[in-house]
Amino acid sequence: MRELSFRWQSHQWRRRVFSGCVVAAIIPFLSACGAFGPKKPAPRCPDVLLLKHANSVTYFKPGPGRDITDVLGTIAIVDFKGECDYNKKRTKVRITLNVAFDVRRGPADRTKAMNFRYFVAIPKFHPAPQGKSVFPLQAKFRGNQTRLNLIDEIRLEIPMPPYPKVDEYTVYMGIQLTPQQLKYNQSQANRQRRR
Repeated sequence: MRELSFRWQSHQWRRRVFSGCVVAAIIPFLSACGAFGPKKPAPRCPDVLLLKHANSVTYFKPGPGRDITDVLGTIAIVDFKGECDYNKKRTKVRITLNVAFDVRRGPADRTKAMNFRYFVAIPKFHPAPQGKSVFPLQAKFRGNQTRLNLIDEIRLEIPMPPYPKVDEYTVYMGIQLTPQQLKYNQSQANRQRRR
């Protein structure tokens, strides 16, 4: 994986290049790619899905408290869009994704900074390490600012066999969670269903 340098700002654009296989949660998206020549159109773009319980994370201050006053911050993937194109031999597909995050500072935060990670993965290549990549991000709040919008740009290059079954190359993404954070998200979803 090669990573281009970037400078963080509140509305950030950062560029990453991920060479090789990529990967890891439910919203299909990319539109079909254009045709290469008049004879045979290129395969459609692989679907990109957001994992249901990995689209957000809530950070709490240390201790047992899980009240609103214990929240350090919340982060959610709120949107993503992208495009793809195949090389001439159609042995690789290149996907460019722009991922938008909503970052909110909680009442318990005193640092005005939040570090988090999110992943991109393709189960087709599991368990190979190049089948998943985790990207770190940082949000810094200024003054009385309590909310930020971040945009991260990722470029994926996926090897493809001739006449691929594109459904086998679905790309998943989500916020990298601990088991406790995943359990909290699931419990919140169950609570909302019961209402």
